[in-house]
Amino acid sequence: MASRKVLNKYKMLVESLGLKQLDVYRVVREGKPVDVIRIQDPASGKTALVDLGTTRESLTLQEFAERLLKALGESGITVSERLLLRLRGKLLETG
Repeated sequence: MASRKVLNKYKMLVESLGLKQLDVYRVVREGKPVDVIRIQDPASGKTALVDLGTTRESLTLQEFAERLLKALGESGITVSERLLLRLRGKLLETG
């Protein structure tokens, strides 16, 4: 399992979008571990389950952000354009 420091960067990405990561479930699907994250939008009170299809640490921050934003959109949670632009800038800096 990855260290807390490695996994913290994914939580920080969620928080940079103004969202709250409630918890992360690691389940085994078809013999492989998969992370499912429960995310809350404090502004609307909506909660979304984000099924990453794999473990967080096996994804780059860019891939994680893409899967997160797609799942949030499907759940009806919107992120402000300003925060999205800031996120894209940070992802470009980190490579």
